[in-house]
Amino acid sequence: MKKSMLLLWRLVLTLTANAQMMNPVHFTSELKTGDGAKGEIIFHATIDKGWHVYSTDIGDNGPIEASFNVVKMDGAELVGKLTPKGKVIKQMDKMFNMELKYFENEATFVQKIRFTKPEYDIDCYLEYGTCSEESCLPPSEAAFKQSGKSPAEIGNSGNQKNQEKKQGDRSPTPSDTTASAHSPLTLNPEPSTSLWSPVTAEL
Repeated sequence: MKKSMLLLWRLVLTLTANAQMMNPVHFTSELKTGDGAKGEIIFHATIDKGWHVYSTDIGDNGPIEASFNVVKMDGAELVGKLTPKGKVIKQMDKMFNMELKYFENEATFVQKIRFTKPEYDIDCYLEYGTCSEESCLPPSEAAFKQSGKSPAEIGNSGNQKNQEKKQGDRSPTPSDTTASAHSPLTLNPEPSTSLWSPVTAEL
């Protein structure tokens, strides 16, 4: 009895270790921003040969579809739904008895966002399902977590600094100078006759 339990326990440990070591999909994630208040969270996958990752909107009673999930999103909001990009393969699957959409070799999923505050804190993940011709793995996750200043706020600060610098570098014009600093002295062109009166009397 003890030997049977020991063998069973070893079998469970072996299967668990193999499942943990098997990682046929390799995801990277990044936040892409521009000059405005919009951005994109991009998940890019490299898929091992013989495996595939399912796309979005698979439908009920099917495999695990790709989905975007939020743990925390402060200072930003979602714009639209998760969008798959790449070469989508559509094929009738006998095991699920339905047409499935999936990716081979590589896949990209994009979630658009809009920044709503000067600073943001985003914690989210992509849940996806992957299968081969022989087996499927449990649902997996690709995480993304980042915080910082909003790109829109950084752009506004830069524009404001440039405007202040331009105003500081502007050379003074003649209209900016005061009249008292550069106005010429006013002289009387005609001599006063009162100064010559005593001399005239003596002569």
